[in-house]
Amino acid sequence: MGTDNWKGHVNGILYGIQFDRALDDSVVTRVADGVVGGLYPGDRAETLDALDQALRYSGPLNDQAETPHSEESIRAFLAQLSTALNARTPS
Repeated sequence: MGTDNWKGHVNGILYGIQFDRALDDSVVTRVADGVVGGLYPGDRAETLDALDQALRYSGPLNDQAETPHSEESIRAFLAQLSTALNARTPS
């Protein structure tokens, strides 16, 4: 998956959390449910690949889909989301 592709997945996720005050477990669950339920582009495997690439990326993740969350908070949230998606059985 190229940079544009994984960034598109991540930007979609960031867009979906931009109004959440805290990136807590309920937000992780809501986004994971949305990924599995088809509310985000791509399937679970594509999203996991995008999250893996995003977490390895050294540049900013909040540069296109701005949120009030810090880079550190976003990275922690994406890591939690990856863990949550990995724990789910693929359909």
